[in-house]
Amino acid sequence: MNDRQALEKIREKGFVFDGAKGFITKDNRQRLASDAAMITGANSGVPALFTTYIDPMVIDILTAPTRAREIFGEVKKGDWTNTGAMFETVEQMGSSTAYSDYGNGATADVNVNYPYRQNYLAQTHIRYGDHETAVSGKAMIDLVSKKQKAVATIINTDENKFYLYGVQGKEIYGLLNEPNLPAAITASTVDTNKTKWADKDTQQIYDDVLLLAAELFKNSQGNIDEKSDLVLCVSPASNVLLGKATINNVSVKDMLNKYFSNLSIVTLPELTADSGTSILLIARSVMGTPTAQLGYSEKMRAMRIVPYTSYYEQKFVFGTYGAIVYLPFAIAKMTGV
Repeated sequence: MNDRQALEKIREKGFVFDGAKGFITKDNRQRLASDAAMITGANSGVPALFTTYIDPMVIDILTAPTRAREIFGEVKKGDWTNTGAMFETVEQMGSSTAYSDYGNGATADVNVNYPYRQNYLAQTHIRYGDHETAVSGKAMIDLVSKKQKAVATIINTDENKFYLYGVQGKEIYGLLNEPNLPAAITASTVDTNKTKWADKDTQQIYDDVLLLAAELFKNSQGNIDEKSDLVLCVSPASNVLLGKATINNVSVKDMLNKYFSNLSIVTLPELTADSGTSILLIARSVMGTPTAQLGYSEKMRAMRIVPYTSYYEQKFVFGTYGAIVYLPFAIAKMTGV
């Protein structure tokens, strides 16, 4: 039996040596010369796998920041068994007239309303198999904890979206689309119909913010002024433009902080739009009453872990009322910046 026949024989038994030419036996190994035909394939170098450094640090992909909570705080309203929430608002109204012994004159009264917001329940879930968990462990990735973190990230992102835009088809609104908000005003025009801040200097940008403040103060009948706790919401690009400075190195932010006693700035990526970037000026409260609250019924309800033959599954639930705006007049909006 020659070498070829022998190789075919052992291949039938399941022993395969691809590229083998023959066998080294006791009889022929002494006769091998340095130029004898190789049994194995030609050396092609060390596999790249053995020279590749695997960094143990796992990099999480970033998403847009969620900043709605920096404007107003979150408040729990009921739980997931409630279909909605009703809120009582009371407005004092009336007038006075000159005194008369024989007449009662004008009256003072209250106007009570009960705005209603639905409770929107949302869910997401994770699954992780025994094999994929074990394989991920080989790559130094704790797959289960990463998927749990993904749940927290998704819920946080969606809650922020609902706080800003509400839920379509539901009586749930956000800070950016509350139907009772006053109409937006447009930024001032300079140099032939230019309204964008990129085309304006420091003074012109500052004047736009003052224009928005004047609208806010007017709508509140003077209950809001430059000493109130105010929040200026701008897009990331507009926030950069607030750093524009004069030749004396005085920026827009410097000028704003000099006039407003208690102003904070929050960047909202959602204020950037193809139709034009917007800014908001908001009073957090008026005479002790909060302007708005971010309402939720459940932050995260982790359901039971369900075991199957070779994987596990778990559902997570959260509930939201969106942004509950009590004092719409305390929010002013400007477009076209």
